Parts: sequence; C-alpha cells; structure tokens
Amino acid sequence: MDERKAFWLAAAERYIEDCRRTATSVRVSEFASSMKRTAVQVGREFQAAVGVGVKDHFSTLQIAWAKELLRTTGHSTTRIAIDSGFGTPRTFYRAFKRSAGVSPTAFRKEMSLGEPEFRI
Repeated sequence: MDERKAFWLAAAERYIEDCRRTATSVRVSEFASSMKRTAVQVGREFQAAVGVGVKDHFSTLQIAWAKELLRTTGHSTTRIAIDSGFGTPRTFYRAFKRSAGVSPTAFRKEMSLGEPEFRI
C-alpha cells in the first residue's frame, strides 16, 4: 500500500473512532477541517489516494460497525445509529437498508436465527 493511501485510511479511521468516542455524527466537512483542508480538497485527495470517495468510505465503515453492534449487542437501533455516527435514526435506517438490502431490525433477526444458541 502506498504512503498516501495508508495516510488517508489511517486518518479516516482515527476520525471515525473520535466520532464513536464522542457520539458525534460523521461529517466530511468536519473531517476536512481536522485535516486542515476544505471538503473539496479532501474529496479529491482521498479519491485519488484510496480509489473511493471519502463519504462512501465513511458509510462503509459506519455500516460495518452498525452490523457488528446489531450482531453482538441488544442495543436499540436508535442507540446503534448514534454509536455508528449517523445523525439520526432515519438516516441510519435508509443507509443501512440501501447497503444491506434489509432494515437493521430484519438484519438483527436474521443474524439471531442463524445462531443456534439464540433459538428458542
């Protein structure tokens, strides 16, 4: 992996972790500010180095974390939305359904049905 790609991926991961720790929404504009660049500059540089847009990358990380929380916790979908860095539960629901093809609740149900120890 080249240095630019590693730099941007590490910076994105740190930003996402900061958002999780502080329970704040993930925003490209705030990421850009933390990188001392404009959102347009970050978009161009991230895309050139990583090969995917920064917003798409953030969304992928957020959905992966939400799936993990749905699989491993009993937290409400509202709490998972916040813990995953989505601004609102509605935004979370739409993004999750677009990515996973099912609602967060349906995903959780499918995961619990697939594990024998959770069957009644």
